[in-house]
Amino acid sequence: MKVKVYHYSRCATCRRVIDELYRKGIELELRDIFKDRLSKEEIKELITTAGINAREALRKKHKLYKDIIEKGYSDDKIVELMANDPSLIERPIIITDGKVFIRPEQRSLLL
Repeated sequence: MKVKVYHYSRCATCRRVIDELYRKGIELELRDIFKDRLSKEEIKELITTAGINAREALRKKHKLYKDIIEKGYSDDKIVELMANDPSLIERPIIITDGKVFIRPEQRSLLL
């Protein structure tokens, strides 16, 4: 089974999750979303498949998070912002068996 992981190579959480998956012997297909950015269409598809909205896919620790929420941006506008600035996207994003998990907790990675 091959698992896709969309990540940021400098993100400690991403590195921990990737290390855990490797320890479990899982074959990974990695994509650094800062080097190979996600398009608006890809972001929309990931969010939809994960069963969440764009606000839920926003990185809560980002300095613009509160401002974006307070301004009440539409999902389309949030996706546009994410496509232009991948630091707004919660990460890592794990794709396995047609399911998408956005920033899953390590203990829940029962792949």
